[in-house]
Amino acid sequence: MAVFMSIMNNFTTFIMAILLTVIPYAGFELPVIDNKEDDCLLTMELISDVHIEEKELFRQAFMLAGFNNLKYAKCDVDGILVAGDITNFADEPSLAKYFELIEKYSPAPVITIAGNHDIGHVGDRGVTDITREEAMANFIRYNNEYMGTAYEHNYFSTEINGYKFIALGDEVIDGGHWDGMDISDEQMAFLDSELASANGEPVFVCCHWPVDGMNGQEIVYPDGEIELDKNDIKSVMEKYENVFYISGHIHGGIKSTVAAEFCDMANVEQENGVTYVSLPTYGIVNSFGYPWSGTGMQMEVYEDHIIFRPRNFITNKWFTNAVYTIDIA
Repeated sequence: MAVFMSIMNNFTTFIMAILLTVIPYAGFELPVIDNKEDDCLLTMELISDVHIEEKELFRQAFMLAGFNNLKYAKCDVDGILVAGDITNFADEPSLAKYFELIEKYSPAPVITIAGNHDIGHVGDRGVTDITREEAMANFIRYNNEYMGTAYEHNYFSTEINGYKFIALGDEVIDGGHWDGMDISDEQMAFLDSELASANGEPVFVCCHWPVDGMNGQEIVYPDGEIELDKNDIKSVMEKYENVFYISGHIHGGIKSTVAAEFCDMANVEQENGVTYVSLPTYGIVNSFGYPWSGTGMQMEVYEDHIIFRPRNFITNKWFTNAVYTIDIA
């Protein structure tokens, strides 16, 4: 409902963002993942909001189609990030189905983040009657089993090709929230410590929720952010160099760089040295940009820069009018 009201309140911007993305893009296509340069140090495929349901087959098919696309890549794919909302209603059968899909079919290791639908939306439509604490515990258990880890919290750190990925998550404090998240002082200290240990190398902070005011969040999804007056992760990240914050949640769609300039809602933007990356939704229709399912980004890390290439993993369309290159300090 919040997204619908945002569209109605910004209808001109909504139409402009779609047109400026789709019209210049029409007919542009690149071959299957062979566009990166020879000296690439890390290739990550970034998606979010797959919204898997055990008995809903279309979104499961979308994931399988994306995995199949990656299997035929002409270059190595080092890892995949799924930035939250892996289920729709936080029920264990759907959670199990998601991890079954990635374990059986993913061509690369998957880093999974829990979103509001995986914890906060317990009880929606009567699908499940567990508590938010139980939903969080279920996610931690399944994620540990997949990763072969023993994390006790809904936040952790892992590495791919020597690059650190810091996963942040909701801790369900005082009963939790339907759409929001809670971050404890312990998790804030964990974030600070992990960022410090990166020693200035590129480090990727992964969280389902965007930071307040970034990537057009205030237009696309009002009140769908990490509230900085409660959890000021922004000031923590700004202490360090080469920090990249990757989020989903707002279903904002891919927007061309022209649309980003005119509509002030870029998928990739920088502020005070931190790069903020907002992913489109993979499983459900987007808004304020390219609307269709199956969209995400390819991230390529090089010695002195990082490239973000938005694409559709189902149709293999690449949005060449929405590519961002960020220099490494």
